[in-house]
Amino acid sequence: MPDFDTAPELTLSSSPLIRVLIVEDHQMFAEALARALRDESDMRVDGISQRLDDAREFLRRKHVDVVLMDYHLPDGDGIMAARYIREEHPRTRVIVVSAVEDRQVLDEALVAGCSGFISKSESLDHLPSAIRGAMVGNVAISPAMVAKLIAPTAAARQGYGDDLSPRELEVLQLLAQGWDNASIEQQLFMSHATLRNKLSRINSKLATHSKLEAVTKALRLGLVQLEREEGSQEPRVVAVPRPPV
Repeated sequence: MPDFDTAPELTLSSSPLIRVLIVEDHQMFAEALARALRDESDMRVDGISQRLDDAREFLRRKHVDVVLMDYHLPDGDGIMAARYIREEHPRTRVIVVSAVEDRQVLDEALVAGCSGFISKSESLDHLPSAIRGAMVGNVAISPAMVAKLIAPTAAARQGYGDDLSPRELEVLQLLAQGWDNASIEQQLFMSHATLRNKLSRINSKLATHSKLEAVTKALRLGLVQLEREEGSQEPRVVAVPRPPV
């Protein structure tokens, strides 16, 4: 298992480096992920593991901030590994980077507490911003997965969301557009406590447990609309909330 644990790079930024572990059994793609982060002055790839056992051992030896996790690995799946990491290393975020574009897998990743789901079929240009967002509690979903996420389901609304107030729907819509809490508070003239209460009520009414889960369920039920890139027919990467500029 390659280990890139060398002396910290000199940087003019006062912020600490975001330390990344890549867990990917295809060496060429693992190297592509590392290259995508190579020029980011605030990030450092500390290691590449090809097996879950190696990744667990690596995490026992040292802390990393973000794990980029493949879904299919020789000794298990990335969602099970994400659950382990979130339980044993709660300060470490997990972003799934996978060729599997299945809504059930996405749902499992959300329940496991992953901080993103990026498709291997798409450009890695969004990866640095997804990692930065994960560090401040954001979650990113690539456009390919968003398209599956909002596809009509066989199940009807079943009453979910029918009791959401207009104000709660406004909050959900802004979250779906990538607004962070502070921006929502300013836009809707809400205090921090009021917004926190609205989010709690939204989760209760939708039977969800997080902002991302609430937004994805609201998208699936047609309660909110997804913002699209100007001039494009494809949904953009969803970030909940938007990373600070």
